[in-house]
Amino acid sequence: MTVAVIADSAASLSPGLAASRLIGVVPLQVVVDGEARPEGVDIGHAEVVAHLRAGDVVTTSQPTPAAFDEAIAAAVAEGADGVVIVAMSGALSGTYEAAVAAAARADLPVEVVDTRTVAMATGYAALAAAHAARAGGSLADVAAAARAVATGSRCFFTVESLDHLRRGGRIGPAVAAVGRVLGIRPVLEVRDGEVVLVGRVRSAARARAALHAAVDDALGGRAHPVVTVHGVGAEESAGEAAREIEARHPWLGPVAVAEVSAVLSAHAGPGTLAAVVADLPPEA
Repeated sequence: MTVAVIADSAASLSPGLAASRLIGVVPLQVVVDGEARPEGVDIGHAEVVAHLRAGDVVTTSQPTPAAFDEAIAAAVAEGADGVVIVAMSGALSGTYEAAVAAAARADLPVEVVDTRTVAMATGYAALAAAHAARAGGSLADVAAAARAVATGSRCFFTVESLDHLRRGGRIGPAVAAVGRVLGIRPVLEVRDGEVVLVGRVRSAARARAALHAAVDDALGGRAHPVVTVHGVGAEESAGEAAREIEARHPWLGPVAVAEVSAVLSAHAGPGTLAAVVADLPPEA
């Protein structure tokens, strides 16, 4: 069986990386001034950050109903007789349900994996799935590879303000209340699909230190650990954080710095710093 892998754009895979692993990417949409634009096609991370800093209203939307249909059709045209779709957390977006609906319409077997996470935690799951597909795995094997990496991944982040997450409805009232306390910087994690508070500190420096401590803890006991750092309008901070993680864990190897999805940028806001830790087969 030839299995194709499709991810949504919130997986934050660079176009080059996705193409090199033969992963199809379905774009979510960014809405600016009432106009919906597919991310990575008509709008990117930097433009979203500029809109946010200008005070423009930026919202997001799941992929269009046709987008997954088109991606599945493209996979069939390339010779696939089965498809695994690796989706961002269904608790944070309707993207998973849109993929399930497309799977039901398809004329070939399609399995949809709810990774219960976002950003490169989903991206790593897609890479693991693609590795299993290249090795000749069945539909079940490929989906299981994605689920295993997603389940074992950790995604931590700290934001300058919770306003963006609160407006988008991505946090509950208990977490939102923390953002109203003057001077508090929340440390957050995507846990079982939802954004939860794991710490609160009094400065950006302490938030970054808390992020490093979370990465240190998450690295323990992993067979093939990988780390990616994301920044939203904070590329210099992301690079510094990656170098610091490498210095703290020289056995780890290079820590990637990756541009996060434009849709995730819209929800997290400028100044966000994130770190993803996962176990990934070396060949993936």
